[in-house]
Amino acid sequence: MSKSTKRVRNILRQTWLTAEEDAIVKRKMAAAGVTMSELIRLALFGYKPPRRQDETAALSRLSREIGKIGSNINQIAYHLNAGRPGDTIEGSLDAALRELLEWRTAVMHALGEERKRKPPS
Repeated sequence: MSKSTKRVRNILRQTWLTAEEDAIVKRKMAAAGVTMSELIRLALFGYKPPRRQDETAALSRLSREIGKIGSNINQIAYHLNAGRPGDTIEGSLDAALRELLEWRTAVMHALGEERKRKPPS
């Protein structure tokens, strides 16, 4: 609880839950990395809690990795456009594109927006 003497939120609401409902709330709190109060405000009002330090670090790492992959693809494209094709360059391009797809999938999964697969035609 805050040690502040001046509270912005000063009204307490309580509710009764079943054991199953409580388990769901605890899972959602853990998944979102928020307190119960933040989870409720998020559900009711679309409140977005401030980013935590570990989230910021993860986003920074993600940005660096995507930048490296982009640089690799740019170098590969330069070599191909300069008329220096080779098996290793094409293999490098495949590897870079595969890594980019893996990072994209990880980001989408972390955001809870898993890719919807199209049914086979």
